[in-house]
Amino acid sequence: MTSPANEIEKVLADRERLADEILTNKQAVIDYDRRRNGNREGLNQLTKGNMKNEKKAWIMSGDMFFKLPVKDAKEHIEKDQKTLTDKIDAARQTMKEKTQKLEGFDMKGFDLKSISSEDLYGITKK
Repeated sequence: MTSPANEIEKVLADRERLADEILTNKQAVIDYDRRRNGNREGLNQLTKGNMKNEKKAWIMSGDMFFKLPVKDAKEHIEKDQKTLTDKIDAARQTMKEKTQKLEGFDMKGFDLKSISSEDLYGITKK
């Protein structure tokens, strides 16, 4: 039989793990979005910018640079954009599910009650 203290520790550990996973997914979304914005800027340069009259363009994929025909470079960047969008959508969905799970944790034993606006005003006024 588990003691109430062990139960509370388990609930707190699970809550902390979920919160860490949510923060990790949030950072991943930020990183993916930065890459997506960089790709968008690159596509704009290939279509409307200084590169629109060029036959070949340098692109970076991972840690390597490649010189490709502009058409192939556009296709590669557009495919990467779709992949990034899918990853962002999946990470956001995971964050939503984990946030709902986190909110559903029951904190028995703490008997926490929300604070009223009058109480809050009284605390901050002192």
